[in-house]
Amino acid sequence: MTAELVAVYELPPDARPSPLPPGTHYLLGTGDGVALGCCAVQPEVEGWCLLNRMYVAPPARGSGLAAALVAAAEDVALRSGAAGMRLETGLRQPAAMRLYERGGYRRVAAFPPHENDPESVCYQSGQK
Repeated sequence: MTAELVAVYELPPDARPSPLPPGTHYLLGTGDGVALGCCAVQPEVEGWCLLNRMYVAPPARGSGLAAALVAAAEDVALRSGAAGMRLETGLRQPAAMRLYERGGYRRVAAFPPHENDPESVCYQSGQK
């Protein structure tokens, strides 16, 4: 995931994602014993869980794994008591934007810490 983001966003080759907070749930999608995708659900804050680190390996794209991971993440969020899920992706990731929009997510104003990033696109799903 990081290598792909480094290439897409022209980041320094040693770029690393920031650590996620304690209580984050990590989900892994596998096939034939091989990891094919993942995502993380950050703990509920102000009624929202955050979907983060969503990634599906190229061979598994188009298989429905991404949608299954999002659905599993939403289940984690609901079980935690969150009213919905928020996420941030980037303008250079149109496939991700299509995935979220097909899943019923709607674009919202950028939320912290993304409000000053012109590349950020924020979404939410839920009752708020």
